[in-house]
Amino acid sequence: MMEILTGGGWLKPSLLALFFWGLWGFLTKLGAEKVPWQTMMIFFAVCTLAGGLATGPVKMKMDVWHLIGLGAGIAGALGFIYFFLAISRGEASVVIPITSLYVAVASVLAFIILSEPITLKKMLGILCAVIAVVLLAG
Repeated sequence: MMEILTGGGWLKPSLLALFFWGLWGFLTKLGAEKVPWQTMMIFFAVCTLAGGLATGPVKMKMDVWHLIGLGAGIAGALGFIYFFLAISRGEASVVIPITSLYVAVASVLAFIILSEPITLKKMLGILCAVIAVVLLAG
């Protein structure tokens, strides 16, 4: 089971994440008209917790790295709340591309805080993503 979830390099899990997040965005839009965001968040949290527990034993400590993980969980929860509010009020074809620009935010933070190399190719990729969102949001 774990090999299916974690095997290989980075490309396979990236493509699977792309597929499942795309499906998640679509299903969230379908449910947004009839299911309150709080219920959707509980479903998301329960499924995430079950998935995490199903992958094996969990070891938690209270060190800086686990606090960073907690911060990631809080940021993800807040992002989900605002995503659900946006998707319940707007068109999926506009809301999903705009919120998908989180990758640009994460990339800029990685350049600044983690000192990851900034290349022209990476900058053009982020610019193309922003242009794509502007065109889709029309």
